Amino acid sequence: MAKKRLFVGTMVQIPNLHLVKEEMDKLNITGKWVERENLHFTYRFLGEVEEEKIPQIGLALKGRLKGIKPPKVKYRGLGVFRNRGIPKVLWIGVESEELNEVKRRIDQSLMVFGFSPEEDFTPHVTLLRIKHFRHRGKFNSYLFKMKNFLFAERLENKVSLVESKLTPSGPKYTVLEEFILG
Repeated sequence: MAKKRLFVGTMVQIPNLHLVKEEMDKLNITGKWVERENLHFTYRFLGEVEEEKIPQIGLALKGRLKGIKPPKVKYRGLGVFRNRGIPKVLWIGVESEELNEVKRRIDQSLMVFGFSPEEDFTPHVTLLRIKHFRHRGKFNSYLFKMKNFLFAERLENKVSLVESKLTPSGPKYTVLEEFILG
């Protein structure tokens, strides 16, 4: 039975990322940058899903998201996920009160397919998977300086069901279905 690796998310465009790249270069921090066309935040990672369930999942999402107000989203601040204290992922924060309602409806629509609601929802846009890290002090002070930097603010009126194919050169994303909010 064929399966596809899926997530529900919003593909995004964020200005001024060159500023972050320039700073990472100055600090000799290297790794795999997420391609501009792959920038997104995830409402729900589904993992491997049987292909014949995908149309039903799409219908369920469409029904639950119909008429919901598009969330106003602020892309603010830089943060990291650490592994044993070492930064491994650099991200931009995603702030919006209204996102929680969209997330709640997505979780509701997926329950019938065996996905229980998630407790921890920390929306973010991954920018860089860090491979080599130096200058801890300078890096931490840059993060602190950028803590409240507003990259963008906009209404995000699209939610997408996305296939994620893992390849040696990084994931390849294909939007299978797009749901317009509002």
